Amino acid sequence: MTDDPLRVLAPGTIRFCPLCAGTLGRAPVPPDLREQAVCAACGFVFYLNPKVVAGTIPEQDGRILLTRRSINPGRGLWTFPGGFVDFGESVTDAAMRETFEETGLKVELTGLHNVYSYPGSPVIIVYRANVVGGTLTACPENDLLEWVTPAEIPWDTLAFPSTREALREWVAARGQMPGG
Repeated sequence: MTDDPLRVLAPGTIRFCPLCAGTLGRAPVPPDLREQAVCAACGFVFYLNPKVVAGTIPEQDGRILLTRRSINPGRGLWTFPGGFVDFGESVTDAAMRETFEETGLKVELTGLHNVYSYPGSPVIIVYRANVVGGTLTACPENDLLEWVTPAEIPWDTLAFPSTREALREWVAARGQMPGG
């Protein structure tokens, strides 16, 4: 795997400048001289930055809510509610919106759990949350919602590295031994 985000996320697909339609080429860009996509005609630098995902670990009565994904990536695997932050939306608003869209539950955020970052992947910002309303309902992105205790977390079928790390940290914060 390469550490060049342009090749990882869009191999050969970004070829033209969004400002003038000139041809993009690779060139070192100050101050660090890392290669970026640069327009040969107008000099625009096309920085390809990671997207941001906001998620929650909804808690209720010592249990957390997990969702089983019915879409890729991670189809058939478990995670907590979350999704991409929309342009113009705060990360906290996105976390609450995504939780509602994926579970039918309204939550209040009780604190930042952690931030997870991996090369070539979105930045994942996870909050702790308490349920304050709504009706538990699956959506087209998941086919099953389950409230689980720390001992019931399905460590072998978690969808993403961030899911595993966040849940390990959640369990450890409660003085229990994380699995998986």
